[in-house]
Amino acid sequence: MKRILGGTFILLLISCNTISKKEKELLQIELELTKQEQNSDSKEITLSKEKEVEKTNLEAAYKKEPVKKPSSYTFDNFHISENRVGIFSKGMTISDVYNTIPKEQIKKKTGYGEFADDTYDDYEIYDSNGKIILILTPKQNGNTNSKINRISILDKRFKTTRKIGLNSTFGDLQKHYVTNNISPDMEHIVLDVEHINAWFSIKKTELQDGWWNEKGIDRSKIPNTAKFDGITVWWN
Repeated sequence: MKRILGGTFILLLISCNTISKKEKELLQIELELTKQEQNSDSKEITLSKEKEVEKTNLEAAYKKEPVKKPSSYTFDNFHISENRVGIFSKGMTISDVYNTIPKEQIKKKTGYGEFADDTYDDYEIYDSNGKIILILTPKQNGNTNSKINRISILDKRFKTTRKIGLNSTFGDLQKHYVTNNISPDMEHIVLDVEHINAWFSIKKTELQDGWWNEKGIDRSKIPNTAKFDGITVWWN
């Protein structure tokens, strides 16, 4: 007998006196099988609903949770001294730098000197707004455990204790620091301030005619209003 009868209809047949005992037994078996199938279907539906709810809850959780972005470092120290430039101090390695600020604010570039084979590992440092503020150069190329040898200052916020920084003038510098050593570069003259291990550069175009003679650079031809367009701190 095929199980195509409904449970209620089977019960009616079993209670009917017109069918034989044998048929009643078969109908009883059919009823039990029908109940088992219904229970099985009910469990599958329940499990299916539970899985759907679980999936929906997970999807909702993922949507609510914000995407985590790399945190940036906000610079608030812009002091230049003999052994420190902002948060970077003498003796720090490039590895120390990577452990201090997020790697997203550090970009390694190749720097070039006066000669074609004169290259350096320059590490550009950016603030939280994506502006380049410093360039750190280690003593050795290809070695992040090498100590910082040179820091090129590119941001006007960096100043010495005497408030000398980029766009300060030769006159400002002379009021506070000794500048006996002055040497020419390709496009600049460089003033060496040993007190803070720093070089301050002025473009030659800011100098008066006759600034160079047989004795070297004539200090009197450097206007007090000549501004610095570069500052470099050196660490041995």
